[in-house]
Parts: sequence; structure tokens; C-alpha cells
Amino acid sequence: MNSKQNYTRRGFLSGAAASGIGFALGSGAWLASCSGKSQYTPLRPAGELYIPDLPDKAVDGKPISAALIGCGGRGMGAAFNFLDAGDGLSITALADLFPDKLAAGRRQLKEGKNVEIPDNMCFTGFDAYRKVCELPVDLILIASPNCFHPMHMKYAIDKGKHVFVEKPAAIDATGYRTFVSASRQALSMGLSILPGTQYHFDRPFVASYQKIQEGMIGRIVSGSVYYHTASDQYIIRRPEWTDMEYMIRGHFNWSWTNGDQISNMLIHWIDVFNWFSHLKPLKAIAYGSRIRKNIGDVYDNFSMQITCEEGVQLSGMVRRIDGCDNDRGAVIQGEKGTWHSSDFSIRNHQGETVWKYDEAEAKSKFKVHDMYTLEHIVLVNHIRQGQTLNIAETAGISAMTAVMARESAYTGKACTWEQITSSDLNTMPEEMAFVNVDMKKFEPPVPGVPSKNIKE
Repeated sequence: MNSKQNYTRRGFLSGAAASGIGFALGSGAWLASCSGKSQYTPLRPAGELYIPDLPDKAVDGKPISAALIGCGGRGMGAAFNFLDAGDGLSITALADLFPDKLAAGRRQLKEGKNVEIPDNMCFTGFDAYRKVCELPVDLILIASPNCFHPMHMKYAIDKGKHVFVEKPAAIDATGYRTFVSASRQALSMGLSILPGTQYHFDRPFVASYQKIQEGMIGRIVSGSVYYHTASDQYIIRRPEWTDMEYMIRGHFNWSWTNGDQISNMLIHWIDVFNWFSHLKPLKAIAYGSRIRKNIGDVYDNFSMQITCEEGVQLSGMVRRIDGCDNDRGAVIQGEKGTWHSSDFSIRNHQGETVWKYDEAEAKSKFKVHDMYTLEHIVLVNHIRQGQTLNIAETAGISAMTAVMARESAYTGKACTWEQITSSDLNTMPEEMAFVNVDMKKFEPPVPGVPSKNIKE
């Protein structure tokens, strides 16, 4: 792939640039190192690490009102998690592209949480996100289709709101630059951003992270990540739907809305590796295909190899096909041992377990173990305590790691970090409206051959 190549797949255009910054809090006592001198050499100074406190409930404080953008399954999950995080928390407005989706979410809030959203606080259409961001609320919860995350986050921050935004942070280079630029703006404004990187707030993951940073596996030398599950949603098109409505309603099936399986699924574990290793990805070579997928333009399997700083290699696989064995997780190898997500253990090179997350002890100390609720507890605590939570940098890097690998698979060419982040890849259609379009622009990519979908 030529370093000056323009990524104008399907004729989409745009650009901008920036980076994100993290903020650290002290860890709870349950994560503290054993007393006495450690036999391990830390991977980096403790002051450089972000180790969240994970209490069972958010501290009391000023009431916090939130508006939700995206009333699908993940959106309603985020709304319930936010309401479960503590006292004095409310959902006061809803936004969704589709009236039926909004009505379903509204009904779930009423039935599940006895939360009544009045008609004048419900908004639909492509500008609905703007309307809720302009309301006198404190927090915007963003769980719209992946392609909209950067745009919705930026507008919320422009309006002075704290933000929870689901991952991936972006699915193209333009969205990535929008995302990290907005995160820097939020930091300067004292606003908190919580990307939906729920593993960063899951007790066994946080404990594992600290043990690895303490040096228990030694210098990280490689990793492998995998996500194998059943096929994604299948949408039967209704005659009254335009092409755009059909694609957005079935957003899992289209690369421009969803980002394909690496961005949508494998990113969970790519993010874990990036978080644990603190290493920048440098180059990707990947491939993928459609074995049984017969709708949309996404693949149903990928394999990738990422070269990171210090020569560390990350391999990854994702598959979404019915009737196959399913599993997901990560293995991270170090000079002294290996961490396994399957049982949150560290084993030496003889296969002996030298550390394992003590689930029984954690359950005796804490009542809440749902990572989706815990992340909202952390967000609420930051807002109420006047502290800035901004861990967007890792989320942005993970998002672009996925995009880099996906574009390598689509083109059949190696792709570097510099190429992808400086490219003008923008997968959003030029006209965002419920219109019919030339569906031939949305055919599955064919690597290694000239394609109307990929302009060299």
C-alpha cells in the first residue's frame, strides 16, 4: 500500500487531526501489591497507570440527568446501567432515528425502571441527536450505530456535556480524528468521556492488568485475541424502506455503518491487548472472506497479524458463522509467563499457575460485579467529585488498530499506522437521508484485484 495512497473506498471523502490524554485515580486496597519487596520488575511506573476505584455504588452528590441517543439493545442496556449506578440519576430524554425504536425504548424504561419520558422529550430523525444535546442535561449516553459515534460525541462536547459513548470510537480515519480531537476539547473543558470499554472496569480484568504492570509475566513479547460467535442479525427488507433505511436498520451487515467484524466484535479483545501492553500498533497484514454471509457487504471471518512497537506481534481471529465452535478471549505472553483471560490466571512457562483472580474473595468484599454498571459508577463519581475522566486515547487507538487490519484485508495490502491515520478514509455517504442510492457501491471488497470500491 503506497504511503501517499488516498483511502477513498466507495468514493467517500474528508479529514482533521489530534490525540487523547488519560487521567489516573488511585486503586482500591483490594488491588494493592503484597507487602514487602516484589520479586518482579514493573513494566512502567505506577504513576503512569490508570487504576480505577470500583465501589459498589456511586457517591451521593448533585443530581445528574442524562439523555440517550440510540434506543436499541445496547442503548437501553446503557440507560439501565446508568440508572443502577447510584442515587439521584435520571434519564430525561430519548433520541433515535426511528420512531418504532424510540417507542420500544420508551416502553422498556417505563416497564423496567418506572421512568416516564414525555412526548416533548422524545426526538426522531437524523437531527434528533442535536436536539437532545441542546437540552439542559448533564450527560449524553451514545449508543447509536458505530458510524455515528464520532459525530454524536463531538456535538455533545460542543454543547458542554459529559459523554458516555459506546465503542468502537470510530470506524474510519476521519471519524478517528474527529473522536480524538473532541476528546482533547473535552479535557480542556473539564468534561468526562467514558468510552464503552467495559473491561477496563471489570474487577478481574483490572486485577489482571495491575499484576501484569507489576511485572508478573515480564516484558510482553506477543499476544493473541479471538472472537468466534454465531452469525449476526438478519434484516428482512420491507417494501416501504429506502436503501438507506434498510442499511441503517440492518447496520451489522454493512461496513459503512458497522465497520465489519474486526471493528464491531474483535475490537473488544484488541482493546484489552492495547490496554495491557501500552504498545502502539505499527503495521497490519490481514485477510478475510465471506463463507456463508449472503447479505450486506461485510465479511464473516478475518485473520490478522499486527506488528507493534518493540517488535511485539499480536495475532487475531474473528468469525461469525452459525454451527461452529464459539469462544472469545485473549492470551498475552511475557518473558516470564502468560496471562489467560479464560480463567484470569498467570502461568509460568512450565504451565504452573502463579496467580489467579480470587473471585470468591472479591464476592465477599463487593456486591456489584457487572462491568457495565461499574463503568457508569466510575463516570458518575468523576462528575460528582469534579474530576475529569478521559480514557479516550486507548479507545481511539484500538479503533484504528481494527480499521488498519480491516483495510489490509479489504485491499490485500499491508497497512501501516501512519498510512491509515493520515488517510482521508471516510465511509459515510455524501448524503445522509432516507433515500435510495446506487447499491452497487456497497458490494463486498475483493482483495488483490482492481475494484470500483477501492481507488488507488
